[in-house]
Amino acid sequence: MSTASTRIPLIRTGQALQSLRDSGHSLPTALGEPIDNSIEAGANIIHVRLDDTPGQRGKRHVHRIAIADDGSGMDRQTLHQYLVLGFSTRYMRTDTIGKYGVGAKLAALNFACRFDVWSRQSPSEPWLHVYFDLTEALEAEKAGQEVGVESPVAEAVPEDLQDLLPTESGTLVVWSKVDRLEEGRLAPSFDLLRVEVERELSRIFRYFINGGIKLLVNGRELLAHDPLFLMENTWADEVMTKALARELEDDARQKRRRHFAATVILNDEPIKIGDSNAKVTVTLYPKEVIRKRGQGGDALAKDLRIPDNQGCISFIRLNREVSYTNVPRIFGRSVDDPDRFIGIQVAFDPTLDAFFGVRNVKRGVEPHGELREQLSKLLKRYLKTARDMIEDIWGAAAKEDETNHGEHTAVTAAAKNADRMMPKGRAKGPASAEGEARILDDLATDVVGNDEEAKKKYIEKIRDLPFVLESVDWPGTNFIDIKHLAKMVIIRLNTRHRFYREMWEPTKEIATRGAGGITVEEAVKASRRTIEALELLVIAFGKAQSMDENPDERYSDLTPYWGQFLDTLMGRIKGLI
Repeated sequence: MSTASTRIPLIRTGQALQSLRDSGHSLPTALGEPIDNSIEAGANIIHVRLDDTPGQRGKRHVHRIAIADDGSGMDRQTLHQYLVLGFSTRYMRTDTIGKYGVGAKLAALNFACRFDVWSRQSPSEPWLHVYFDLTEALEAEKAGQEVGVESPVAEAVPEDLQDLLPTESGTLVVWSKVDRLEEGRLAPSFDLLRVEVERELSRIFRYFINGGIKLLVNGRELLAHDPLFLMENTWADEVMTKALARELEDDARQKRRRHFAATVILNDEPIKIGDSNAKVTVTLYPKEVIRKRGQGGDALAKDLRIPDNQGCISFIRLNREVSYTNVPRIFGRSVDDPDRFIGIQVAFDPTLDAFFGVRNVKRGVEPHGELREQLSKLLKRYLKTARDMIEDIWGAAAKEDETNHGEHTAVTAAAKNADRMMPKGRAKGPASAEGEARILDDLATDVVGNDEEAKKKYIEKIRDLPFVLESVDWPGTNFIDIKHLAKMVIIRLNTRHRFYREMWEPTKEIATRGAGGITVEEAVKASRRTIEALELLVIAFGKAQSMDENPDERYSDLTPYWGQFLDTLMGRIKGLI
């Protein structure tokens, strides 16, 4: 038996590339890799186009993706090397976005089996073309042939892609044989997938977009999305300008885009690591965005992408976001709803890649060691400041609501929707329209005083509510006063009553301050008194029934209805305070 050694290839190229298809990219982070190359090439305009066709069972399928730029283009030698895994003209440099030479290749393979590249450096030159096809590579490997990339050849760009080409120099990258982007896999529909791409890219490349580089997705130019709310002319400014125009019944198209600026809590605070600094910025969103407690997940908040921000830190490397995520246990306590209104950014240069855990594909960051410790300590201090300021804004909004519209506006507005699912009341109300008007006028006087204009506005606001709940002042030990109109139940709570003063008011005050504004002792004391008061409320209800000679007959419907409606309302209304 021969003992002579035989050298064999270290890597089965085709099969290795097949395995590397699962590099964990989302579509936006994958697209970010060739966009990085466009920016490094000095592009001013970058086009991204997703082409879809009907697929199986009627589902649309992205079959091709094109990324075009008007950058400097590549010469023949660089273009030949472009598709080689590990090749980069900026290999391991610390002053450029890319350095490993694998990002754009792995990003393409994550979704497609073929990628083509056309490039030229001047309008007098032909478009040079190279390509790699994974299917062909696997077949060549099976036949014992070497897997590689053929030399660039002059070749015209397909007719249906020529509208993306720049007039002078530039590069066109095309991913085809896309097999992982059918509807329902990454998004319920093609349109939602496109929207996600727009949302993510507008945030990842916000500094470049805000600096004047045009980035378009399927022909739509993106506005920068700044999760710190510091930049002007952003997506948020556009949304807020339109929202306020609708609120004022104005024509948004006639209004210049306004800027809604955040409050800077911490500005580029350095964290020194070795000879380099990471810089931390913390902002508080504008009060027009924070608005009132309980509105952080409504339609406007979702348009502004506020829920996405809860607990997230934006990590910026050379002005390019490489991660936007919640870092476990770095805030010192669990993330809470108010945190979605706090912008956090950590900026660093590539010399700190090892401390931030930057990988060979620019997605995912997790600071560790000394860096993590310093960052956590800094955030604990300034997040408390931001959270306290949010509570102040919410408290001021609540007081304004109470002054203008009554204490319980949010709950009664929500109860209006819940009422649609409940049986309709049988109460007929006053015998005359004058009697109903008198009851409403008395209520308005209790809430806003004797100003006739203010009373008129208040009555107009509550006119279509099925329930009106107000806290007002009157003498005596009666806690609840109820008036039934034809289509409305008016409930007044007596603010002089012991139950209101000792349970309702203190509990509400603690709730509006939030978790960061109370001590553990205060919370425990308030919880104990609340339980006592609720128990006494139920006992008093039973005692009141016992004052009738035949309570079982008289109140046979009241107690079941009360329990049923309480269950319905609590199931549908929560998180308003």
